[in-house]
Amino acid sequence: ATGEDDLREVLLFELCGKMILFFARLAPNKNGFAPRRMQRTSSNDLRAWSKPVDFGRTSEIIWDVKVREQDGGDQVAYKTSYIGNHYAADAECTVLFEKSTDGMEWRPVGEDSAVYCGGVSEVSFAFTPSGDLVAIGRNEDGDRTGFGSQLFFARRDDLGSWTPLKVSVKHRFDSPRLVCMNGDLLLFARYAREPYALVPASWPFILQRMGNLVLYSLLPKGAAVYHMRFPHGDGSWPEKPLELIRCFEDSYGDTGFFSLAKAGGGDDWVVANYASSCHSHAPWLYGQVFATDVHVCRAHFVRRG
Repeated sequence: ATGEDDLREVLLFELCGKMILFFARLAPNKNGFAPRRMQRTSSNDLRAWSKPVDFGRTSEIIWDVKVREQDGGDQVAYKTSYIGNHYAADAECTVLFEKSTDGMEWRPVGEDSAVYCGGVSEVSFAFTPSGDLVAIGRNEDGDRTGFGSQLFFARRDDLGSWTPLKVSVKHRFDSPRLVCMNGDLLLFARYAREPYALVPASWPFILQRMGNLVLYSLLPKGAAVYHMRFPHGDGSWPEKPLELIRCFEDSYGDTGFFSLAKAGGGDDWVVANYASSCHSHAPWLYGQVFATDVHVCRAHFVRRG
């Protein structure tokens, strides 16, 4: 039993024949929710699950897990997470990148677990066909690169050294889920028509942070899938790295929180998302007071031309 705690950021993955479930326990307070601790449970047969236990750092929120098979056939799990005082007046988050062979004990991919420090929190990543790493993070709290979203790149021989953009992408791609599908990078995320950095950059930084957040919350949202272009050979990104493919039908209000799973051994993926039962032009904040429906569909990527 969890009492009054809220359970969020649920991640389910298979590693070496075992199903592992991660989730965050959040304690409600007058300002929203405060993270207690990440917990994990596992099962060998999907019937009996181990008792949930705490793990990770205090306030750590795990956002993405990817399992890769190494050249020798062994599986290694990689995870991104963040710690810090997200949403605070002096907000600063540290993004961590770690790996594990059993899902229980985690160690840094590079020399240090920390790969970024600033306004980015939720980070999803994927490995390119050549083995390099690309990642996208929600830059909601802002940093010296601006507000919106940040892109990262790391070479296959140094996956623990992430290089960010010098200037953040102006749009926010909330709750990102990045996957490599049939050799192409696809991003499933919340859709916002307007750029995030609506407050002038000449204003004091704290007013930019507060103003952008308030304005963003009062605008309508949707859910969409985007095509991400690969970085150039030198690690730099194309001028327009992200292209909208399509929005999802009937996804309005509080929406755009995806879960993805490969559909068997084929090229299709199963995509789950939730959406408020409100009008398409309803603000995101308004949509939060409505009940939500869960939508599940099958996704198949078809190249144009």
